[in-house]
Amino acid sequence: MKKFCLTSVILLFITPSLKAQLNAYFVNVGQGDATYIELPNGSNVLIDGGPSGTPIYSFLKSKGVTKIDHVVLTHPHNDHYRGLKKVFASFDVKNFYDTRVENIEARGDNNLRELANAEPSCRTHFPEVGSMLDFDRHVTVKVLNSCTEALSTRDSSKINDCSIVLRFYYNGHGILLMGDAEAPVENAMTKIFKSGLSSTYLKVSHHGSRYSSTEKFLSRVQPKVAIISVGKDNNYGHPHKEAMDRIRATGAQIFTTLGGTQSLTIPAPKRGVELMVNGQIDLAPLTMTEAPRFNMEERPFESADAAALEQLKESAE
Repeated sequence: MKKFCLTSVILLFITPSLKAQLNAYFVNVGQGDATYIELPNGSNVLIDGGPSGTPIYSFLKSKGVTKIDHVVLTHPHNDHYRGLKKVFASFDVKNFYDTRVENIEARGDNNLRELANAEPSCRTHFPEVGSMLDFDRHVTVKVLNSCTEALSTRDSSKINDCSIVLRFYYNGHGILLMGDAEAPVENAMTKIFKSGLSSTYLKVSHHGSRYSSTEKFLSRVQPKVAIISVGKDNNYGHPHKEAMDRIRATGAQIFTTLGGTQSLTIPAPKRGVELMVNGQIDLAPLTMTEAPRFNMEERPFESADAAALEQLKESAE
């Protein structure tokens, strides 16, 4: 597979102030997820922490971080929560956002929740679908998926589909962060939020699994840049060719954390904005000429899962 490294995706502007811009970093944590966002008002957000503490800790220390205003656990799988334990042990965390999903196969998720409860001055939140998170008055942060009803399960797909999905919107550009939500949730979201899914930047769901990134969903999002957090030679075969083909068909540029931590910047409004990628103006489509091929038995996509759709409808009302 031919790899492209996105060292920066920059919306070019001229200003002496850096606080008015939004910076997002898709941290190279191996086979897992961790996204760090610096908001225009100076506060910060960490979404997931990867499968171990060392990569995310090293990244945050390199950024000079001492406190984190908002920590989000999208769902209790160890490639998302383990690194957060190191974060709570090492940094001052002000707010923790969680689902009410109990992963029966894991103990570490509850250990993380205990750390959050023990953190001085840290408040735990269970964000509901359709709600707005008050991170920065200049940035719209909307919750597009979550599970706020108590659920105990060992079913990996059910846990994935409880992922907290967030859409950040600033200066005319959306960043859609999908966690590990799979096709049923994607399909339900297209029915509920419709054009509200449109985003310049898509953090691809579930590390590029074939069970997500459906054509209908991608047609709603219309991403110009798709970023996949994935580990080299992982046991799951991520990213899957089927998902890569669907993303490639949108014309979006595709970047993975195989090339290191990926970043993007959205400047303040009214700055004479031009889209740039790796120092070149415009987002000309790039393709990945080869994607992994696997002999795993295909599981067909389902139409919108009834339970997922009903839950989203009830939460969005």
